[in-house]
Amino acid sequence: MFSGFVQLATTPPPFTGDIAVVLGLLLLAFLLFAKEWASVDVVAIVIVLVLALTGILETPEALAGFGHPAVIGVGALFIVSEGLLRTGALGVVANRLERWSGGVESRFLLLTLLIVLVSSAFLNNTPVVAMFIPIVLGICRKLRLNPSRMLIPLSYAAILGGTCTLIGTSTNILVSSIIEQERGIRLGMFEFTALGALLSVVGLAYLVLFSRRVIPERSTITSLTSLGGGALREYATELEVRPGGALADRPFAETPFAEEGGVRVLQVIRGEEILWPPFEDLTLRAGDALVIAGTVDDLITAREQPGLASLQEILTDDLAPPTPRETELAELLVQSNSVFAGQLLGELQFRRRFGVEVIAILRHGMHLRQKLSEHPLRVGDVLLVQGTQEGLHRIGAEEGLVLLSGIDDVLVRREKAPMALLILIGVIALLATQLRSMAEVALLGAVSMILSGCLPAGKVYEAVHWRVLVLIAGMLALGLAMDRTGAANWIAYHIIHDLDFLGPRGLIIAILVLSALLTEVVSNNAVAVLMVPVALSLAGNLEIDGQPVSFYPFIFAVAYGASCSFLTPIGYQTNTLVYGAGGYRFSDFFRAGLPLVLLVWILGGWLIPVIWPLVP
Repeated sequence: MFSGFVQLATTPPPFTGDIAVVLGLLLLAFLLFAKEWASVDVVAIVIVLVLALTGILETPEALAGFGHPAVIGVGALFIVSEGLLRTGALGVVANRLERWSGGVESRFLLLTLLIVLVSSAFLNNTPVVAMFIPIVLGICRKLRLNPSRMLIPLSYAAILGGTCTLIGTSTNILVSSIIEQERGIRLGMFEFTALGALLSVVGLAYLVLFSRRVIPERSTITSLTSLGGGALREYATELEVRPGGALADRPFAETPFAEEGGVRVLQVIRGEEILWPPFEDLTLRAGDALVIAGTVDDLITAREQPGLASLQEILTDDLAPPTPRETELAELLVQSNSVFAGQLLGELQFRRRFGVEVIAILRHGMHLRQKLSEHPLRVGDVLLVQGTQEGLHRIGAEEGLVLLSGIDDVLVRREKAPMALLILIGVIALLATQLRSMAEVALLGAVSMILSGCLPAGKVYEAVHWRVLVLIAGMLALGLAMDRTGAANWIAYHIIHDLDFLGPRGLIIAILVLSALLTEVVSNNAVAVLMVPVALSLAGNLEIDGQPVSFYPFIFAVAYGASCSFLTPIGYQTNTLVYGAGGYRFSDFFRAGLPLVLLVWILGGWLIPVIWPLVP
């Protein structure tokens, strides 16, 4: 045990009814986040409502999170990041990647990861990754490389870059804002840099030298066209049996769908009833919906079967489709700030609005409980669409949708790029001086982007990821309730009591690992907000040689643990974006991310108490 280590609390704090309610809400939130039974913003609002109705928090306190400096700061930095990206300041560099790499895969990967890592240290990493996905796909197509070997490292580099500065990730902003509010201490712009930069260097070396050995090649439309062959990943689509058609009242065994190979019928939906395989004794009826899965070629062949209506015909049949010679296939990735997320396919009217047809949808781990046309879109979904080049460019310009194929270059507005860079440099400089709060500086940067014309006023609200802000506000209310009711102190006591044999350094590692594991299944922002009160309570209950223990190493353990999500595609938004775009399986992230997670745990557990000593 660490010499002189003393627990100040020798008896457990009382377990009250309010603590039970708060811990119940905490467990419910984790369950809902992990299972995706409700969107994160809805869960956050329900939490605020319950805390207010039960009287655990006064109504103004429960709602205070929506005006919290962290929420204001994160929202403003979304605008700063969008302004820089829209001017093409980063795109100028990105568009030179192919020439700089000389067509060498390892050099292309290194240059891409370096640019993304450095950019993510100062910009929100989600739009950075979203911008680079089509760039990487386009260059991979030209160089005949498989993009699946590039996209997971792309996401990991963005995550590592975000750990280097105060504004690199919303996790750091949240931790800093809570500490400023609770302890009156303002963390500096480069407070996170010492450890973040080391983790980034080590992580970058791993990604460039070893990651491609553990990431299997997966097939995408881009890899098929660039490599000249290979099986495409499977999409799901919906076909409907037309009344009076060739398949109505026909035994399933006599249809082309019963043959080996080709498409697979996942389920047949008949009214409110869902029929599952096997279908040997099934007779198809008019109005039956067949949910099928297969490659692009298989799905296109299945759509041509007589007596069937395709997904697009089910969604709308008010316009004639474009002629085949005018159209091309493309993939659309749904981002977290997309207005289409949560909407039903049948309500979107892509064909009427953009002149493109939705052919199929790719969603990893899809659990079908209804017709595909009645499925709400989710973040990370990939839509297979068909349309003219003009239509694809039009829908690709929509906020929150990324066109993964069909556009090779980034639009650059050179006249505004220098101004956007100057604004970003000004934001960084002001934060480094610590003369003004992070929220004030971020708001100044956002307003400057708008007034200078770097970001059109009409695009401001689209630039903000509102669901993220609502989530943060709700979690701040829950974090306040944990502190106010003593739930955080109750958790801290039991952590100390059960793990006191580890000593303070071991407790720091335990907080780091616990935060890292939680962030793999729930939002990094939620983990940061909920673990900081626990970390503060832990530090407040410890002494070494009669001196109080500093809270710094504990809160930095939370910050780095909550940021470093490498094991699953659902713990961090950038992982979710590349999940669909790269055609990955869930296990690919665990295989590629486990060595990186272990490096973070080892280096973080060793260096955090060195950089931020336990006893000041």
